[in-house]
Amino acid sequence: MASLQLALLLTNLRRIDEARHAVRQAALAVDDPAINAVTALVKAKIALCDGRIDEAGNLCDTGMLVANDPRYASWAPIGNMVRAITAMRRGELATMIHHANQLKEDVLFGRDPFPWASPAWLVVQIIEAEKGWEVAVPLARALLESEASTRGFLLSEPTAASFVVRILLRAGDWETAQRVRRCAVALAAENPEIHAIAAAALHLEALLEKDVNLLQQAVASGCDTWTRASVNEDIGDLLSESSEEFRQVCAHYETAMRSYADAGSPRDSSRVRSKLRRHDTSKAAARFWPSSRIPALTDTEYAVAELVAGGLTNAEVAGKMFLSRHTVAFHLRKIFQKVGAKSRIELAVMWKQLVGRESLDISCHF
Repeated sequence: MASLQLALLLTNLRRIDEARHAVRQAALAVDDPAINAVTALVKAKIALCDGRIDEAGNLCDTGMLVANDPRYASWAPIGNMVRAITAMRRGELATMIHHANQLKEDVLFGRDPFPWASPAWLVVQIIEAEKGWEVAVPLARALLESEASTRGFLLSEPTAASFVVRILLRAGDWETAQRVRRCAVALAAENPEIHAIAAAALHLEALLEKDVNLLQQAVASGCDTWTRASVNEDIGDLLSESSEEFRQVCAHYETAMRSYADAGSPRDSSRVRSKLRRHDTSKAAARFWPSSRIPALTDTEYAVAELVAGGLTNAEVAGKMFLSRHTVAFHLRKIFQKVGAKSRIELAVMWKQLVGRESLDISCHF
Protein backbone atom coordinates (compact mmCIF):
# COMPACT_ATOMS: atom_id res chain seq x y z
CA MET A 1 0.00 0.00 0.00
CA ALA A 2 2.92 2.33 0.62
CA SER A 3 3.84 2.13 -3.07
CA LEU A 4 0.30 3.13 -4.03
CA GLN A 5 0.30 6.07 -1.61
CA LEU A 6 3.61 7.18 -3.13
CA ALA A 7 2.15 6.78 -6.64
CA LEU A 8 -0.80 8.97 -5.71
CA LEU A 9 1.44 11.70 -4.32
CA LEU A 10 3.68 11.56 -7.39
CA THR A 11 0.60 11.84 -9.63
CA ASN A 12 -0.58 14.94 -7.77
CA LEU A 13 2.84 16.46 -8.39
CA ARG A 14 2.68 15.43 -12.06
CA ARG A 15 5.67 13.10 -11.85
CA ILE A 16 3.72 10.64 -13.91
CA ASP A 17 6.49 8.29 -15.05
CA GLU A 18 7.60 7.76 -11.46
CA ALA A 19 3.98 7.23 -10.43
CA ARG A 20 3.56 4.51 -13.04
CA HIS A 21 6.72 2.82 -11.79
CA ALA A 22 5.39 2.85 -8.22
CA VAL A 23 2.12 1.31 -9.42
CA ARG A 24 4.01 -1.46 -11.19
CA GLN A 25 5.96 -2.14 -8.02
CA ALA A 26 2.72 -2.40 -6.05
CA ALA A 27 1.28 -4.85 -8.59
CA LEU A 28 4.30 -7.10 -8.22
CA ALA A 29 4.11 -7.12 -4.44
CA VAL A 30 0.68 -8.71 -3.97
CA ASP A 31 -2.20 -10.13 -5.98
CA ASP A 32 -5.37 -9.38 -4.05
CA PRO A 33 -8.72 -8.22 -5.52
CA ALA A 34 -9.03 -5.36 -3.03
CA ILE A 35 -5.46 -4.17 -3.65
CA ASN A 36 -6.09 -4.44 -7.38
CA ALA A 37 -9.13 -2.19 -6.94
CA VAL A 38 -7.06 0.41 -5.08
CA THR A 39 -4.47 0.17 -7.86
CA ALA A 40 -7.22 0.88 -10.41
CA LEU A 41 -8.14 4.08 -8.54
CA VAL A 42 -4.55 5.33 -8.64
CA LYS A 43 -4.36 4.44 -12.33
CA ALA A 44 -7.60 6.38 -12.85
CA LYS A 45 -6.00 9.51 -11.37
CA ILE A 46 -2.98 9.03 -13.65
CA ALA A 47 -5.24 8.62 -16.69
CA LEU A 48 -7.14 11.78 -15.72
CA CYS A 49 -3.90 13.78 -15.53
CA ASP A 50 -2.98 12.44 -18.97
CA GLY A 51 -6.32 13.61 -20.37
CA ARG A 52 -7.62 10.07 -20.92
CA ILE A 53 -11.06 10.76 -19.48
CA ASP A 54 -12.85 7.63 -20.71
CA GLU A 55 -10.12 5.36 -19.42
CA ALA A 56 -10.18 7.15 -16.06
CA GLY A 57 -13.91 6.50 -15.80
CA ASN A 58 -13.56 2.82 -16.62
CA LEU A 59 -10.80 2.40 -14.04
CA CYS A 60 -12.99 4.11 -11.44
CA ASP A 61 -15.77 1.59 -12.11
CA THR A 62 -13.31 -1.17 -11.22
CA GLY A 63 -11.67 0.65 -8.34
CA MET A 64 -14.82 1.74 -6.51
CA LEU A 65 -15.31 -1.85 -5.36
CA VAL A 66 -13.19 -0.76 -2.39
CA ALA A 67 -16.10 1.33 -1.11
CA ASN A 68 -17.72 -1.91 0.08
CA ASP A 69 -14.59 -3.14 1.86
CA PRO A 70 -14.12 -1.52 5.31
CA ARG A 71 -10.38 -2.17 5.12
CA TYR A 72 -9.90 0.02 2.05
CA ALA A 73 -12.95 2.32 2.04
CA SER A 74 -10.64 5.25 2.81
CA TRP A 75 -9.48 5.05 -0.83
CA ALA A 76 -13.00 5.68 -2.15
CA PRO A 77 -12.54 9.51 -2.12
CA ILE A 78 -9.95 9.10 -4.91
CA GLY A 79 -12.62 7.52 -7.11
CA ASN A 80 -15.21 10.16 -6.20
CA MET A 81 -12.64 12.87 -6.91
CA VAL A 82 -11.79 11.50 -10.36
CA ARG A 83 -15.46 11.10 -11.24
CA ALA A 84 -16.29 14.63 -10.04
CA ILE A 85 -13.43 16.18 -12.05
CA THR A 86 -14.42 14.17 -15.12
CA ALA A 87 -18.04 15.30 -14.84
CA MET A 88 -17.02 18.93 -14.28
CA ARG A 89 -14.76 18.98 -17.33
CA ARG A 90 -17.44 17.38 -19.45
CA GLY A 91 -20.02 19.87 -18.23
CA GLU A 92 -22.21 17.16 -16.67
CA LEU A 93 -23.54 19.27 -13.81
CA ALA A 94 -25.86 16.74 -12.13
CA THR A 95 -23.18 14.03 -12.08
CA MET A 96 -20.62 16.52 -10.79
CA ILE A 97 -22.89 17.56 -7.91
CA HIS A 98 -23.61 13.93 -7.02
CA HIS A 99 -19.93 13.07 -6.65
CA ALA A 100 -19.24 16.38 -4.90
CA ASN A 101 -21.78 15.38 -2.27
CA GLN A 102 -20.02 12.03 -1.97
CA LEU A 103 -16.75 13.85 -1.39
CA LYS A 104 -18.34 15.95 1.35
CA GLU A 105 -19.53 12.76 3.03
CA ASP A 106 -16.04 11.29 2.71
CA VAL A 107 -14.61 14.27 4.58
CA LEU A 108 -17.44 14.33 7.15
CA PHE A 109 -17.02 10.65 8.03
CA GLY A 110 -13.24 10.71 8.10
CA ARG A 111 -12.66 8.94 4.80
CA ASP A 112 -10.20 11.64 3.71
CA PRO A 113 -7.08 9.52 4.17
CA PHE A 114 -4.11 11.62 3.09
CA PRO A 115 -3.66 15.33 3.85
CA TRP A 116 -1.84 15.76 0.54
CA ALA A 117 -4.81 14.23 -1.34
CA SER A 118 -7.57 16.33 0.22
CA PRO A 119 -10.51 17.10 -2.11
CA ALA A 120 -11.08 20.54 -0.53
CA TRP A 121 -9.66 22.36 -3.57
CA LEU A 122 -12.04 20.44 -5.83
CA VAL A 123 -15.06 21.36 -3.70
CA VAL A 124 -14.15 25.04 -4.30
CA GLN A 125 -14.03 24.45 -8.08
CA ILE A 126 -17.36 22.60 -8.03
CA ILE A 127 -19.08 25.34 -6.03
CA GLU A 128 -17.77 27.88 -8.54
CA ALA A 129 -19.10 25.81 -11.45
CA GLU A 130 -22.46 25.25 -9.76
CA LYS A 131 -23.18 28.59 -8.05
CA GLY A 132 -20.70 31.15 -9.37
CA TRP A 133 -17.33 32.50 -8.30
CA GLU A 134 -18.77 34.88 -5.68
CA VAL A 135 -20.11 31.95 -3.66
CA ALA A 136 -16.76 30.16 -3.91
CA VAL A 137 -14.71 33.05 -2.46
CA PRO A 138 -15.29 32.29 1.27
CA LEU A 139 -14.45 28.63 0.66
CA ALA A 140 -11.26 29.60 -1.16
CA ARG A 141 -10.23 31.79 1.77
CA ALA A 142 -10.98 28.99 4.22
CA LEU A 143 -8.83 26.64 2.18
CA LEU A 144 -5.93 29.06 2.57
CA GLU A 145 -6.49 30.24 6.14
CA SER A 146 -3.02 29.22 7.35
CA GLU A 147 0.40 28.47 5.94
CA ALA A 148 -0.03 24.79 6.79
CA SER A 149 -3.35 24.53 4.93
CA THR A 150 -1.93 26.44 1.97
CA ARG A 151 1.05 24.10 1.77
CA GLY A 152 -1.28 21.11 1.97
CA PHE A 153 -3.35 22.55 -0.86
CA LEU A 154 -0.28 23.13 -3.05
CA LEU A 155 0.88 19.58 -2.45
CA SER A 156 -2.55 18.07 -3.11
CA GLU A 157 -3.04 19.81 -6.46
CA PRO A 158 -0.52 22.52 -7.41
CA THR A 159 -2.19 23.04 -10.80
CA ALA A 160 -5.34 24.29 -9.02
CA ALA A 161 -3.50 27.19 -7.37
CA SER A 162 -4.02 29.51 -10.34
CA PHE A 163 -7.77 28.81 -10.30
CA VAL A 164 -8.10 29.76 -6.63
CA VAL A 165 -5.96 32.88 -7.04
CA ARG A 166 -8.08 34.04 -10.00
CA ILE A 167 -11.15 33.87 -7.76
CA LEU A 168 -9.38 35.84 -5.03
CA LEU A 169 -8.24 38.50 -7.52
CA ARG A 170 -11.77 38.86 -8.90
CA ALA A 171 -12.93 39.44 -5.32
CA GLY A 172 -10.17 42.02 -4.79
CA ASP A 173 -8.50 39.92 -2.09
CA TRP A 174 -4.88 40.71 -2.96
CA GLU A 175 -3.66 39.93 0.55
CA THR A 176 -4.68 36.25 0.43
CA ALA A 177 -3.56 35.91 -3.19
CA GLN A 178 -0.14 37.28 -2.32
CA ARG A 179 0.12 34.89 0.62
CA VAL A 180 -0.54 31.93 -1.69
CA ARG A 181 2.10 33.20 -4.09
CA ARG A 182 4.70 33.59 -1.30
CA CYS A 183 3.94 30.11 0.00
CA ALA A 184 4.25 28.59 -3.48
CA VAL A 185 7.56 30.37 -4.09
CA ALA A 186 8.93 29.17 -0.74
CA LEU A 187 7.72 25.61 -1.32
CA ALA A 188 9.28 25.60 -4.79
CA ALA A 189 12.61 26.81 -3.38
CA GLU A 190 12.55 24.07 -0.74
CA ASN A 191 11.71 21.39 -3.32
CA PRO A 192 13.48 22.31 -6.57
CA GLU A 193 13.00 18.78 -7.88
CA ILE A 194 9.19 19.12 -7.83
CA HIS A 195 8.60 20.76 -11.18
CA ALA A 196 4.81 21.14 -10.77
CA ILE A 197 5.19 23.39 -7.72
CA ALA A 198 7.80 25.55 -9.47
CA ALA A 199 5.45 25.89 -12.45
CA ALA A 200 2.55 26.79 -10.14
CA ALA A 201 4.66 29.44 -8.40
CA LEU A 202 5.64 30.94 -11.78
CA HIS A 203 2.00 30.94 -12.91
CA LEU A 204 0.88 32.73 -9.73
CA GLU A 205 3.66 35.30 -10.07
CA ALA A 206 2.53 36.02 -13.63
CA LEU A 207 -1.13 36.41 -12.64
CA LEU A 208 -0.38 38.80 -9.80
CA GLU A 209 2.07 40.87 -11.84
CA LYS A 210 -0.03 40.64 -15.03
CA ASP A 211 3.17 39.66 -16.80
CA VAL A 212 2.76 38.04 -20.22
CA ASN A 213 6.45 37.12 -20.39
CA LEU A 214 6.19 35.11 -17.17
CA LEU A 215 3.08 33.37 -18.49
CA GLN A 216 4.97 32.44 -21.65
CA GLN A 217 7.76 31.03 -19.48
CA ALA A 218 5.15 28.96 -17.64
CA VAL A 219 3.94 27.54 -20.96
CA ALA A 220 7.50 26.72 -21.98
CA SER A 221 8.22 24.99 -18.67
CA GLY A 222 6.78 21.70 -19.92
CA CYS A 223 3.66 21.55 -17.74
CA ASP A 224 0.85 19.08 -18.41
CA THR A 225 -1.73 19.58 -21.19
CA TRP A 226 -4.52 21.01 -19.01
CA THR A 227 -2.16 23.47 -17.31
CA ARG A 228 -0.76 24.60 -20.67
CA ALA A 229 -4.32 25.29 -21.75
CA SER A 230 -4.99 27.28 -18.59
CA VAL A 231 -1.85 29.39 -19.02
CA ASN A 232 -2.62 30.08 -22.69
CA GLU A 233 -6.11 31.18 -21.72
CA ASP A 234 -4.61 33.55 -19.14
CA ILE A 235 -2.27 34.98 -21.80
CA GLY A 236 -5.25 35.53 -24.11
CA ASP A 237 -7.19 37.23 -21.32
CA LEU A 238 -4.30 39.52 -20.47
CA LEU A 239 -3.52 40.43 -24.08
CA SER A 240 -7.21 41.05 -24.81
CA GLU A 241 -6.98 44.09 -22.55
CA SER A 242 -4.84 45.66 -25.30
CA SER A 243 -6.51 46.43 -28.63
CA GLU A 244 -3.13 46.11 -30.35
CA GLU A 245 -2.74 42.36 -29.81
CA PHE A 246 -5.63 40.96 -31.86
CA ARG A 247 -3.72 38.20 -33.67
CA GLN A 248 -1.82 37.07 -30.57
CA VAL A 249 -5.02 36.94 -28.49
CA CYS A 250 -6.70 34.70 -31.05
CA ALA A 251 -3.61 32.47 -31.34
CA HIS A 252 -3.43 31.87 -27.59
CA TYR A 253 -7.17 31.29 -27.28
CA GLU A 254 -7.04 28.79 -30.14
CA THR A 255 -4.13 26.97 -28.48
CA ALA A 256 -5.97 26.90 -25.15
CA MET A 257 -9.13 25.62 -26.81
CA ARG A 258 -7.29 22.74 -28.49
CA SER A 259 -5.28 21.89 -25.36
CA TYR A 260 -8.40 21.74 -23.19
CA ALA A 261 -9.96 19.39 -25.75
CA ASP A 262 -6.82 17.24 -25.73
CA ALA A 263 -7.01 17.12 -21.92
CA GLY A 264 -10.58 15.78 -22.12
CA SER A 265 -12.22 19.02 -20.96
CA PRO A 266 -14.89 20.08 -23.48
CA ARG A 267 -16.45 22.42 -20.89
CA ASP A 268 -13.28 24.51 -20.66
CA SER A 269 -12.72 24.27 -24.41
CA SER A 270 -16.24 25.58 -25.02
CA ARG A 271 -15.68 28.51 -22.66
CA VAL A 272 -12.53 29.55 -24.53
CA ARG A 273 -14.29 29.07 -27.87
CA SER A 274 -16.87 31.63 -26.72
CA LYS A 275 -14.11 34.07 -25.77
CA LEU A 276 -12.41 33.54 -29.12
CA ARG A 277 -15.62 34.02 -31.08
CA ARG A 278 -16.49 37.15 -29.11
CA HIS A 279 -13.04 38.65 -29.48
CA ASP A 280 -12.50 37.57 -33.07
CA THR A 281 -15.82 38.80 -34.43
CA SER A 282 -15.82 42.10 -32.58
CA LYS A 283 -12.24 42.98 -33.52
CA ALA A 284 -12.52 41.68 -37.05
CA ALA A 285 -15.76 43.57 -37.57
CA ALA A 286 -14.25 46.77 -36.22
CA ARG A 287 -11.57 46.65 -38.90
CA PHE A 288 -14.28 46.91 -41.56
CA TRP A 289 -16.31 49.71 -40.03
CA PRO A 290 -16.15 52.85 -42.16
CA SER A 291 -13.94 55.72 -41.05
CA SER A 292 -16.01 58.53 -39.69
CA ARG A 293 -16.65 61.30 -42.19
CA ILE A 294 -18.03 63.50 -39.41
CA PRO A 295 -15.29 64.68 -37.01
CA ALA A 296 -17.70 64.89 -34.07
CA LEU A 297 -18.46 61.16 -34.34
CA THR A 298 -16.12 58.28 -33.58
CA ASP A 299 -15.82 55.47 -36.15
CA THR A 300 -18.15 53.31 -34.06
CA GLU A 301 -20.74 56.07 -33.68
CA TYR A 302 -20.55 56.81 -37.40
CA ALA A 303 -21.18 53.14 -38.24
CA VAL A 304 -24.14 52.97 -35.84
CA ALA A 305 -25.61 56.21 -37.19
CA GLU A 306 -25.29 55.06 -40.81
CA LEU A 307 -27.08 51.77 -40.09
CA VAL A 308 -29.83 53.43 -38.03
CA ALA A 309 -30.31 56.07 -40.73
CA GLY A 310 -30.72 53.20 -43.17
CA GLY A 311 -33.71 51.95 -41.18
CA LEU A 312 -32.15 49.18 -39.04
CA THR A 313 -33.40 48.53 -35.51
CA ASN A 314 -31.05 48.51 -32.53
CA ALA A 315 -31.18 44.71 -32.50
CA GLU A 316 -30.25 44.55 -36.19
CA VAL A 317 -27.40 47.02 -35.70
CA ALA A 318 -26.18 44.98 -32.73
CA GLY A 319 -26.16 41.83 -34.85
CA LYS A 320 -24.25 43.43 -37.72
CA MET A 321 -21.68 45.11 -35.51
CA PHE A 322 -21.32 42.32 -32.92
CA LEU A 323 -22.31 44.67 -30.13
CA SER A 324 -24.95 44.37 -27.44
CA ARG A 325 -28.28 46.20 -27.79
CA HIS A 326 -27.36 48.17 -24.69
CA THR A 327 -24.12 49.35 -26.31
CA VAL A 328 -25.92 50.35 -29.52
CA ALA A 329 -28.49 52.34 -27.52
CA PHE A 330 -25.68 54.09 -25.64
CA HIS A 331 -23.93 55.06 -28.89
CA LEU A 332 -27.22 56.24 -30.39
CA ARG A 333 -27.86 58.60 -27.46
CA LYS A 334 -24.38 60.08 -27.95
CA ILE A 335 -25.04 60.47 -31.69
CA PHE A 336 -28.34 62.31 -31.08
CA GLN A 337 -26.54 64.72 -28.73
CA LYS A 338 -23.69 65.38 -31.15
CA VAL A 339 -25.70 65.93 -34.34
CA GLY A 340 -28.76 67.53 -32.72
CA ALA A 341 -31.26 64.84 -33.72
CA LYS A 342 -34.22 64.09 -31.46
CA SER A 343 -35.33 60.78 -32.97
CA ARG A 344 -34.33 58.00 -35.33
CA ILE A 345 -36.54 59.48 -38.04
CA GLU A 346 -34.94 62.89 -37.68
CA LEU A 347 -31.48 61.29 -37.87
CA ALA A 348 -32.49 59.45 -41.06
CA VAL A 349 -33.79 62.67 -42.65
CA MET A 350 -30.68 64.70 -41.86
CA TRP A 351 -28.06 61.94 -42.38
CA LYS A 352 -27.43 62.41 -46.14
CA GLN A 353 -27.19 66.13 -45.65
CA LEU A 354 -24.75 65.68 -42.77
CA VAL A 355 -22.52 63.34 -44.72
CA GLY A 356 -22.77 65.41 -47.92
CA ARG A 357 -22.00 68.65 -46.12
CA GLU A 358 -19.02 67.12 -44.38
CA SER A 359 -17.73 65.78 -47.71
CA LEU A 360 -18.06 69.27 -49.21
CA ASP A 361 -16.22 70.83 -46.28
CA ILE A 362 -13.41 68.33 -46.66
CA SER A 363 -13.11 68.87 -50.43
CA CYS A 364 -12.80 72.62 -49.93
CA HIS A 365 -9.44 72.11 -48.23
CA PHE A 366 -7.84 70.73 -51.45
